[in-house]
Amino acid sequence: MVFHDITLMFALTLAALIGAVMIAAIGKMSESALGARMWALGYSCLAIAYAINVFVSSEWNPVRGFTYNTMLIAGHTWLLAGTWQFMNKPLPTRTISLLFISIFVSTLIFTFLIPIRDVRLVTIGVWLIIVRTSFAYCLWQYANNNRYERTISRVAACLVLIEVLATIIYTTNGALGELPLIGKQSGTVAVITWLGALIGIMVGAPILMLLSTSRFIAELDKAAHHDPLTGLYNRRGFFYVIRPLLTIGARQHNNIHVLMIDIDNFKQLNDAHGHLIGDHVLEVAGKVLSTTVRESDAVARWGGEEFCVLTYAMHTDHTIELAERIRKLFTEKCSLLPELHHEKVTFSIGISINCKYGEPFDDIQTRADKALYTAKETGRNKTMLYSE
Repeated sequence: MVFHDITLMFALTLAALIGAVMIAAIGKMSESALGARMWALGYSCLAIAYAINVFVSSEWNPVRGFTYNTMLIAGHTWLLAGTWQFMNKPLPTRTISLLFISIFVSTLIFTFLIPIRDVRLVTIGVWLIIVRTSFAYCLWQYANNNRYERTISRVAACLVLIEVLATIIYTTNGALGELPLIGKQSGTVAVITWLGALIGIMVGAPILMLLSTSRFIAELDKAAHHDPLTGLYNRRGFFYVIRPLLTIGARQHNNIHVLMIDIDNFKQLNDAHGHLIGDHVLEVAGKVLSTTVRESDAVARWGGEEFCVLTYAMHTDHTIELAERIRKLFTEKCSLLPELHHEKVTFSIGISINCKYGEPFDDIQTRADKALYTAKETGRNKTMLYSE
């Protein structure tokens, strides 16, 4: 094997190994980063494949060649599966198995039983073209709405398409019987292909690492600003969201309404049915609130069984209608829970409006809380607008 062949193979091995370690480290940070773990496995397989080639003698060895091809196939299978998993479109296990087994058997046949090199090269080449194209499609099509993640995904997709082009050239030359054996000499096409693979790994691994890091940071941000049970904002996230609404409302002289919402007799419900059923009721409350309010409004789990909604630029009559719709829909959805045996679960709601433009949120919320207290004291299961 000539010097630059060894250099390229060694560089490929080192780049794939470093990529595997870096992505695996990020994958360990989050239990939900399954895609990153598959990527790490994929790069590990590629590192083994290229390491095998470093030690190939001038005479081609079928066992080593078969092992190299198997690791190459396994690496690309894991990379593809990890990408679809990362984009929340996981491939069925059966699909992944068929994808790997079909090419594995073909490679086995054309290495040992019918050792026709050109056919083997074309078969593997076509398979790689299909897999890499699917890889690029997934990155481009299913990138997250987050602009940062979408940009990185599409850069990665373009990089993969360049590898697809190199693979097409390599496969075409293999079909024409113009590729030399690895270790005997280096053709221009082979060198270009290996350089393309090297660039793909050296650039691709950091890109996948950035995607994993971006997703991990997004998970941390969501955990910091959302209630895990209901999926609504917690207080921290709520105040982060309403700050600009209050500022704009003061500047444009818009109405700000605050709704304080409480599940009636929730403690008794928990005592009678258990905390698991209580959690189900809270989940129903979260779903009703998140699907009923407008996108421009803000809703949070205030604490325990209490919730808070801020509506922006809405007339008071419409706010009361919204509260009534929430109250009735919550009772209706809870009645569908079989564990409650048709027991009626209700909301009490207190509403307050800003007395002046630019009024602090705490003052509006305090009045809404007083209205909620009045609703509970006068029979529950009702909406009460604050009045002096």
